[in-house]
Amino acid sequence: MFAAAGIYHFACQGQRMGEQSSMEVATPLLEVVDLKTYFRTDEGLAKPVDGVSFRVDRGKTLAVVGESGCGKTVTALSILQLLPMPPGEIAGGKILFGKRGDLLQLSTKELQAVRGGEIAMIFQEPGTSLNPVFTVGHQIAEAIRLHRPNLSRSDVRREVIRVLTEVKISEPQRRVNQYPHEMSGGMKQRAMIAMALACEPELLIADEPTTALDVTIQARILELLRRTQEEHHMAILLITHDLGVVAEMADDVVVMYAGQLIERAAARDLFARPSHPYTQGLFRSLPRVDRRDDTLLAIEGSVPPPTRFPQGCRFRERCPLAAEKCAEQPPLEEVGPAHTSACWFAADLASGRTKAFGESRQTTKTSDA
Repeated sequence: MFAAAGIYHFACQGQRMGEQSSMEVATPLLEVVDLKTYFRTDEGLAKPVDGVSFRVDRGKTLAVVGESGCGKTVTALSILQLLPMPPGEIAGGKILFGKRGDLLQLSTKELQAVRGGEIAMIFQEPGTSLNPVFTVGHQIAEAIRLHRPNLSRSDVRREVIRVLTEVKISEPQRRVNQYPHEMSGGMKQRAMIAMALACEPELLIADEPTTALDVTIQARILELLRRTQEEHHMAILLITHDLGVVAEMADDVVVMYAGQLIERAAARDLFARPSHPYTQGLFRSLPRVDRRDDTLLAIEGSVPPPTRFPQGCRFRERCPLAAEKCAEQPPLEEVGPAHTSACWFAADLASGRTKAFGESRQTTKTSDA
């Protein structure tokens, strides 16, 4: 994995990120305000997204990080309202996008113009996201015809080949007539990216874009996204659990846990000074090539189900610092410039006076091999 290749150390040195967080200086393209997405289930009301707020600046990359079950993908699907409703519902909040205003107030027709045209999404597992009964060219062409209806059939085909060429698929004139099962995993991912980029969106939502790809293909996909972002000045909302990918791609990061945002910072600052016990636990679970004799620490337990979140701090049942006051919900408080954390011990964690996960906890030695 990328994290094992020393990217943690690279990010700590600040070699990718600028001196100031883009949260401070740029104009937001997307602003999510107190978003709440709930599902009515047989076990009760599930709250996978419960009061989440963040912004994505023009031309920048915001990474949303957390374990599986933290609400990352549901947040992304809520932006484009791609959730099944019912049982899902957006119970509150605003999703402000450019000149469109609140996406939650748009009509179905207006929202269709946004999907794919102004905001595009790369879904997890391209093998299951692509329709197996249509050629890749047909599926890319469908998006182009929807948003550019004045193009002739031959012009649409030229656009499909152009965008396949842009994402560096070999022999695009031949690939346009192939079905998904005739392509490798990396090629299918490139085809998904081509489909997303076909109408030159202002915002790309990339949900685990390198899942199930080997490390070499991952690197190529990330380089493709970076190059495309620079060429089109496109914003990226990156959903991932891979901190190595975050170090490679992100300008800013928000960390989610149990449906809530618990830490937000510029990427360099987050890697250098994680200020929430959960974030520190994520970093302590990473292997590092610059410290071969180091230990790996697991975060005990698992994310609670969204129908049974605990009162107060939702991480407290897994947290080594948990105290009586953690039964109350901690606010998101500033621990540095454009760096906030929702923990009663955030100031001590930020300063290094306290460590949530240290050598005193049960550890597993990393291999010297």
